[in-house]
Amino acid sequence: MAGIGVGENFCMSKPQVPFISVVIPAYYSISTLPGCLDALRRQTYRSFEVILINSSPELQTETLVRTRYPEVRFKQHQGRLLPHAARNRGVDLAQGDLFVFTDPDCEADPHWLEQMVLAFQDDRQVLVGAMDHSDNCLWEKAIHLIKYHWLLPGVPARSRTCAPTANAAYSRQLWEKIGPFRGDYFSGDGILSYRAAMAGHTPRFVSAAIVRHHHHNSPMVLFYQRFQRGRDFARAQLCDMAPPMPRDWLRLVFSVAALPMVLMRAGRDAFHGGWVAPFLLTLPIQVMGHGLWALGESYGAAEMILRRLFSAGEI
Repeated sequence: MAGIGVGENFCMSKPQVPFISVVIPAYYSISTLPGCLDALRRQTYRSFEVILINSSPELQTETLVRTRYPEVRFKQHQGRLLPHAARNRGVDLAQGDLFVFTDPDCEADPHWLEQMVLAFQDDRQVLVGAMDHSDNCLWEKAIHLIKYHWLLPGVPARSRTCAPTANAAYSRQLWEKIGPFRGDYFSGDGILSYRAAMAGHTPRFVSAAIVRHHHHNSPMVLFYQRFQRGRDFARAQLCDMAPPMPRDWLRLVFSVAALPMVLMRAGRDAFHGGWVAPFLLTLPIQVMGHGLWALGESYGAAEMILRRLFSAGEI
């Protein structure tokens, strides 16, 4: 396949068009960004470019990138961009045939891009990699299990319903059919994953393509975020992911009832990933995290029902 090469020297001054475009959104990310960019420099696969879209109103990020990482294509955006809107701006600048997404608080394994390319060569148009953690404290492990239990390294490789953009890849060919992300949702990756599946390309889990995530949320921030993300996801499901059936409304309104099943799946994934002890030790925190997401879904669905009833003049 043209443009693919492992072990080539990476140099932005080369005239060759890179095969991969790595797109990173940034917003007050100065504390973790160096680790993210250093990890990209250690990649065994070399035909790639890095595009960083920063929307925080400060100069430190641009100064850091231009002085220490001149190979990065940096774009400063005036005004706050939500993460998926920033990723869309990055794709607009991308030259590659494979768009790979990660976050500034993630550090990629050296073989990350190599594994993505190998999976892409198997005619996979949407890929989602494994999520590891970067800290051994129990609080960070709890956050990681809440957010990524189904993407732990060691979990069996199979299709996934969603490709979270901390570690995901889309071919340019498919992107041009189903993209871009819905930039006004935090659940824009879920919407695009749904569109991919409807086009016949369900995201494929690549367990060997690993990034390590830093989690620095305080309890208050984490739990507030979980509620709001659940609310956002309900809105995305009911407005953008399918014509809602009555059972979809009922499932979302009463999503708290599914909490035991979510915890059972998390326990299964923790077993496969070698996380049984952290799963058991952090179970109360996981109950809170998943429970607040479910409450957010219920709240978001109820909002949508009332809004439609009001607009129809039934209330």
